[in-house]
Amino acid sequence: MADEVRSILTAYRLMTDILGQELETLMSAVYTMKGVGEVLEVYEDKLTITPKGVLGFLSKGLKGTKTIPFFAISGIQFKKAGLTSGYLQFTIPGGNESKAGLFSAASDENTFMFSGRNELAEEIKNYIEQRTREVRNPQDSSDRSSVADELQKLADLKVQGILSDEEFQSAKRRLIG
Repeated sequence: MADEVRSILTAYRLMTDILGQELETLMSAVYTMKGVGEVLEVYEDKLTITPKGVLGFLSKGLKGTKTIPFFAISGIQFKKAGLTSGYLQFTIPGGNESKAGLFSAASDENTFMFSGRNELAEEIKNYIEQRTREVRNPQDSSDRSSVADELQKLADLKVQGILSDEEFQSAKRRLIG
């Protein structure tokens, strides 16, 4: 009985390591930047703009967090902060982005306003542009090899008796999608 429990725990830890790292990576922000009444969080596959405080309410209203997946971004406009706030404005199909400059951009739901920290904002812009290109032109060979490696690990665990056939099939379905 104790050996079975130990085997189950070992299999659970291995599956958690295999699947959990990918989920944790996707769910944690790569960049977080506080702006003028809002927070920009950039993930591996999307970004969010969340209004904060009174200034966020005044500029964005009650709209809440705006999530923009990278595949939807067709362009990024970057204005450095100086005497006025800077901004990152994201163009999306069917979007309603402002074309009237800084003051109109402040209320645009697809715009993140910031003061100072031009280097970080430009680094974020470059990261989003790179990820947008990668999302549109995926490199399938590396993904396939990593999935194949994970499947081999699961098969090895099944052969060793650590995973039952049912656990193996379940983990395989989750891995393949």
